[in-house]
Amino acid sequence: DRRESAAKCPPLNPVRQARMGINVAWVDERRAPLKEVLDPGAILSRLATRDWAALTDSKCLQFIEPWGDTTFNQTQIPVLLSELRVQVPRVGDPRESTHLLQVIELVEASIDQVHTYIEFTGD
Repeated sequence: DRRESAAKCPPLNPVRQARMGINVAWVDERRAPLKEVLDPGAILSRLATRDWAALTDSKCLQFIEPWGDTTFNQTQIPVLLSELRVQVPRVGDPRESTHLLQVIELVEASIDQVHTYIEFTGD
């Protein structure tokens, strides 16, 4: 019986299920990448599901998830950058902080660059 099988399955845990990384790209108006930070180790996925989803006062980070794409425009990018910077001292794992700093560098490069965006791409 399908209901019995479903009852035996453990509940979904978003932190454990986030196996796909979230790549970050600074893109132009045609969505062509100018610079990218790839996430093969799913570091941003862990941060997004473990930490950022709970940031109810966040204007940007709470909306990044491994299962979708999120784009920030030039008006939003300074807010995104500020929120990312606040996260660095909160991250305990050196690999996570190193990766987060790479993302921050990319976002910094995009500030005030007309007709460009920051895209977080999940699966």
